[in-house]
Amino acid sequence: MSAYLLDWAMLLTRWLHVMAGIAWIGASFFFIWLDNRRKPATHAVDGRPGGELWAVHGGGLYHLFRHDGVSETLPGEIHWFKWEAYVTWLSGMGLFTLIYLLQPHAYLIDPRVFEMSGTLAVCSALGVLIGGWLGYEALCRSPLKRHAGALFVAVGMWLTLAAWVATELFSGRAAFLLMGALMGSIMAGNVFNVIIPGQKALLAAAKRGETPDPIHGQRAKQRSVHNTFITLPAVLMMISNHYPLLYANDYRLGVILLLLVTGGLIRIATVDHHKGVKRLWVPVGAVLALIGVIVLCAPRSQTAPATAETSAPSATVAASSTAGNEAPGENQPLRDKVSHIVEQRCAGCHSDTPNLIGLTAPAAGVAFNGWDDIQRQAMRIHQRTVVDKSMPLANMTQMTDAERQLLDDWWQATR
Repeated sequence: MSAYLLDWAMLLTRWLHVMAGIAWIGASFFFIWLDNRRKPATHAVDGRPGGELWAVHGGGLYHLFRHDGVSETLPGEIHWFKWEAYVTWLSGMGLFTLIYLLQPHAYLIDPRVFEMSGTLAVCSALGVLIGGWLGYEALCRSPLKRHAGALFVAVGMWLTLAAWVATELFSGRAAFLLMGALMGSIMAGNVFNVIIPGQKALLAAAKRGETPDPIHGQRAKQRSVHNTFITLPAVLMMISNHYPLLYANDYRLGVILLLLVTGGLIRIATVDHHKGVKRLWVPVGAVLALIGVIVLCAPRSQTAPATAETSAPSATVAASSTAGNEAPGENQPLRDKVSHIVEQRCAGCHSDTPNLIGLTAPAAGVAFNGWDDIQRQAMRIHQRTVVDKSMPLANMTQMTDAERQLLDDWWQATR
């Protein structure tokens, strides 16, 4: 029952996280579009200069006006866009806690990367998040804040360092999620610490009849720009756990960095499009960076060293593929070995009664309850255990290279 309730907690938290994230990112991209598409106002409000835009949606016309400055005459009610960010971050951290921090041996630790205790893994993960955010804040409050280009480069170098630490300590899946969580924390922190307080200061000055200090708007604008550059890579990091091809390789750090570049260039290209600016190198650069990711993630053939354990299965496969009327891959000794590997290394998660904490149903809906199930999922087994080696998850069941070689031999014989 506890595992069942944990499943529901993760499902509802993930649902909330996705809905809040859609609202937050949607609002952010809408205002970017609005800022870049508005025209000089022909219907000035309060005689103040500004920009306006007419739009149609849902069967009605909308007249959107932005003040260039803050009017002394403020309405009684002003809508704030902040709770979308707060709920997204809170629900995301709730998910990270339920899945990764409460199950470090399953999701954080990969002994092939770095062997450590569950407690050390949890503390290290929190250290990456907290330290990464504090370092970003320190850079933004340093003298670099007066030089947008230099600050942008420094933040990029800081994220590179964080990515290096994450990929050196944690499983590939966890490293990508940690980077997404760090970037999400930076974005939410910008809203909570700078953007919203700055907007409150501007409104408070206007109510007092004072000229608002422009520094508040400048800081908020700077952090908003940072958020727009971080958004696209952060979203991809968050969904990366569904695509082992991204992290099940030896080039995870390079993949993360190229994805940061890709997302940043897509953001620039989007703004250029809204402004009517044409810079060919921007979309070309984004495509080239994405091609770089595809190349780094491409599967590479690896031949296991010949041993008594691996050579015997190969000989068995050869015999099975040439034996009289016997179907390839149906040699009983080989079939027994494959079944044993799947039972020992895979069935803990992929069965009707999984024994991994937090699972009340087969992971990804895949269950191996007999040889027929194994045969039906042969291609998937080969892809996950041999090609990208993303399964077993963090190799928690310690599948050996010899066993992967045997599964590869079995797959080649059945093609």
